[in-house]
Amino acid sequence: MATPLPEPIGVSAVSLLVGVCAADASLGGRVCTALRSGGHAVFAHEATADGLLASCNGKAPACVVVATERPDRSAVATVRAIRARLERTPGVLVCARARSSEVRRALELGVDGVVLIDELDEALGAVVSVVCAGQVSVPRDQRGEVRAEALTTRERQVLALVIAGLTNAQIAGKLFLAESTVKSHLSSAFGKLGVSSRNEAASLILDPERGRGLGIRAVRPEPNVLQA
Repeated sequence: MATPLPEPIGVSAVSLLVGVCAADASLGGRVCTALRSGGHAVFAHEATADGLLASCNGKAPACVVVATERPDRSAVATVRAIRARLERTPGVLVCARARSSEVRRALELGVDGVVLIDELDEALGAVVSVVCAGQVSVPRDQRGEVRAEALTTRERQVLALVIAGLTNAQIAGKLFLAESTVKSHLSSAFGKLGVSSRNEAASLILDPERGRGLGIRAVRPEPNVLQA
C-alpha cells in the first residue's frame, strides 16, 4: 500500500494583523471576510489612508491591503503613503481588473502583492502571508508578462530626446521621422514602461533605481548625434 502524502501546510497558518483601506464599503467588507477566512485578523478597516493611519495610532499592522478598481497611480500612491508612515509595512492591492503594465508599474513602485477580486476568497489570505515573508505575489496569468518588454533602439532614442526636453516635432526633425511616427514610438514605449505621460516617463528613466538597465541614451548638444 502506498504511503499517503502528508497534508500540505497552508501559508496562512500564522495569523497576522492586517490593516484594510477601501473607499467602497461593500468591497472593503469582502476583503475583511476573505482575510478572516484566510486565518488573519483585521487590525483596522477605514475608507481612506488618513483614516487607517489614525486608527493605527502609531502601531503598525503586519500588512496593509488597499482595495480599488484598478492599480492606478492613486491606488499605488495610497499604498506608498501608508507604508511610509508605518515603517514600510508590506502592501497588497486588491483590484477588479489590472493590465500587465499596471501590475508591473505597481511592483516597481513598491507594492508587494496584487490580488484580483475574482480570486479574492481563495488567494488573499495566502498572498498576505507571502508578502509578510518578504516575497512578491502577482496573479498567475500575469507572471510571464510582469517583466517589462524590451524597448527598441528607436524607442530608446525617442525617449532620450523626450527627457532632453524636445517636442515631438523637434524629435521628428532630429531623427528624420514623421511626427506621427514619433507619436507611435512614444505610445509603444509608454505601454512597455507602464506610464501614461512624458513626465511619468522622465521620472522613471531618471530614477537612479527604477531607471537602471533601461538603456536610454543621453543626447549630446550637437544636432542629430546620440551617445550611448
